[in-house]
Amino acid sequence: MDVVFHITEGKQIFVRNVLLTGLHYTRPDTVAHAITLHPGDPLDESALQQTQRNLYEFALFNEINAAVENPNGGETYKTILLQAVEARRWTLTYGAGFEAQTGTPQNNCKGYIATGVSCSPGGRTGVSPRVLLAVTRNNLFGREQSASIQGTYGLLEQKVDFIFQNPHFHGNKNFGLTFTGGYANSQDVTTYVASKLDGGLRLTENFNTPGSILSRANTFIYEFDFRRVKVAGDTLQVFPKEIPLLASAVVVGGPGFTWLRDTRDSPIDAHRGTYTSFQEFLSTSSFGAQAEFNRIDLSNSSFYGFDKNRFVLARNTRYGQERAFGSGSSELLPLPERLYAGGANSLRGFSINAAGPRDPDTGYPIGGAGAVVNSTELRLPPPTLPYFGNTVSLVLFHDMGNVFTNAGDAWVSALRVRQPDRDVCKLLTSPDQNTKYEPPPDGPPTSTGPQGKCSFNYFSHAPGLGVRYHTPVGPIRLDFSYNLNPPIYPVNVNYSQSTPTDNQHVGEASHFNFFFSLGQTF
Repeated sequence: MDVVFHITEGKQIFVRNVLLTGLHYTRPDTVAHAITLHPGDPLDESALQQTQRNLYEFALFNEINAAVENPNGGETYKTILLQAVEARRWTLTYGAGFEAQTGTPQNNCKGYIATGVSCSPGGRTGVSPRVLLAVTRNNLFGREQSASIQGTYGLLEQKVDFIFQNPHFHGNKNFGLTFTGGYANSQDVTTYVASKLDGGLRLTENFNTPGSILSRANTFIYEFDFRRVKVAGDTLQVFPKEIPLLASAVVVGGPGFTWLRDTRDSPIDAHRGTYTSFQEFLSTSSFGAQAEFNRIDLSNSSFYGFDKNRFVLARNTRYGQERAFGSGSSELLPLPERLYAGGANSLRGFSINAAGPRDPDTGYPIGGAGAVVNSTELRLPPPTLPYFGNTVSLVLFHDMGNVFTNAGDAWVSALRVRQPDRDVCKLLTSPDQNTKYEPPPDGPPTSTGPQGKCSFNYFSHAPGLGVRYHTPVGPIRLDFSYNLNPPIYPVNVNYSQSTPTDNQHVGEASHFNFFFSLGQTF
């Protein structure tokens, strides 16, 4: 059977004028380029819809209404009416939360030059509450710009940031400009409390234009960071003679580059796709830095859903390395700039940032210049439970890896499942009888300072079980892990004692850890 279409062309309609009303604070030239219909153009319904979409992309309006004046009239030229409802220029955002975990860093620890409470290298089981507050001024100067002040206050972190954003730099949809500056005081590891005063400039490139070399899944970030980091000397839990050097304020600054590729079906709870992050940062004296090093941090996650996405096999691998150069003190990596692993979103066989090398005398974590971590999870479908319905599910996981003194140590350690030369780690050093202080560590000098003979060059393995309670803003997570091969380390100095060198002993990281937080691990 043949189908025949008889088409009768109607009268062609053109645009007489485009009237945009409702702009009380927004400058007309800010949104002019978003209007795709102009006087004299043929009236195109798809172009009118695209204009609405373009105006919504500015995030300056709550509502955009479009209409054609006298749509049923016989005029050849018609006026397009656009009515905008501007969004609020001032927004206030606030929130509160907490984390609970083993190995929480302790505040007010007694140190070599301070009094306080008794602390241990493994931290303590505790809760870390925090509150957040942000004030944002949108539509700044009548343009697509915003400025905000954001603050966080908690037991382990206190910070305030100023952020200026222009998401479409010079009207280009593919480029965004961000300026940040702020101050933070934080304790991310049991060894010290660090402060940071920083400023940065960031240019973000997206690939939204049809025909781009790369797909929309890719994002490039070009940035320059300049910051002053300092460790509070009265919080340092390291060998006494190292305290003056590690507590000195250090300037870090230079260019950085980040590549992101995201093909996940959901950033909150992915069932398929991949997420890749590559970060490169160079700190050098050419930009006024005192610490000179190059850092590369690469991570990749993949998600495989099967049985109609009821089961999800998720994997994340991270590799990081730092190479110090220069001479003298500029070759020493500052404690806050080193690589760390361990905690709820990293290597769950350790407490927060407790993996890898430790101070040769106190046994506290000191970070490293290399890191390799791999996490694998099997996310099971939720059963139907009384009262909870299908909101609760289980996760089986296995984490492995470690942090290393040198980046090159990572690959030769991949097949080691036990800490090498454990008997060496059991050797305790008596204090010098004349000075009553511990002698300097007799291990090799590195970019992370003098090392003892106790080695941490092996892969730690930690299987575990997790519980997820699914909410509209993401899952609430409770993970239990068991470290099959935790490290041991000498404790020659304990500042919690009146005589730090008394009761020398061999410490051991905990086998069991738990973490309570919000969101999937990766």
